[in-house]
Amino acid sequence: MLRQLSVIAFFLSIYSSAFAQEPSGQLQTEIDKMLEAVGGRDVWRDATGFTMSEILHSDQRELPILREYWVDFDTPRIMETAKAVGLRQTRALNRDTGWTSRDGSVTEWEAETVEGWKSFWPGIPTRIFHLLASDDPSLSVTWRDGVMDFTIDGQRVVWIATNEEGIPVAYGRENRHSDTHFLGKMLAYGDVNLWSEAIEPGDDWRVVMIDYTLLKKPHTISFEPPAP
Repeated sequence: MLRQLSVIAFFLSIYSSAFAQEPSGQLQTEIDKMLEAVGGRDVWRDATGFTMSEILHSDQRELPILREYWVDFDTPRIMETAKAVGLRQTRALNRDTGWTSRDGSVTEWEAETVEGWKSFWPGIPTRIFHLLASDDPSLSVTWRDGVMDFTIDGQRVVWIATNEEGIPVAYGRENRHSDTHFLGKMLAYGDVNLWSEAIEPGDDWRVVMIDYTLLKKPHTISFEPPAP
């Protein structure tokens, strides 16, 4: 009887170990599929940032806005230009400071605005692709029900949902039912594949991607405010 129990316990231990390791294997499979879907590890690993142009449609504005972005993957630096009828504006996060240039006037940001942009920067989805491809030790990932949750140094920064082929279909920064961006079909932008558009629930906010270019080492984009 004891021998039978020992044999049963032995096989249960093997089964339990295999079951415990399965999520890790499944997670790696999901990561590999997603990176392959967006262009492959090599292209994302070697990037230092990106430039992007898009058209923003919002219920809060009568006409769309052309926005361009420059983002540094390694340091909290983001610059955005926005152009529309009656609007010519540039905003930038430059590490621990920030500024807005509008109508020839430059305004420095308050600390709250700086911290808001800094909290957004770590979880930019394409930056996450770069960190994954680079095996960055600060990044941790969990997977459940088709959704990958990403934390950096213990801080949850974004979740990304993928379909069976690993294609990103949505992402968000809170839970799965708030602050969600639903993603359009994938298109090729040079060396990478990304979504054609992103839509928030209610269709009161929608961006259509025009172009996306990864920056390679070294890049020389300045995030300093314009001279007075």
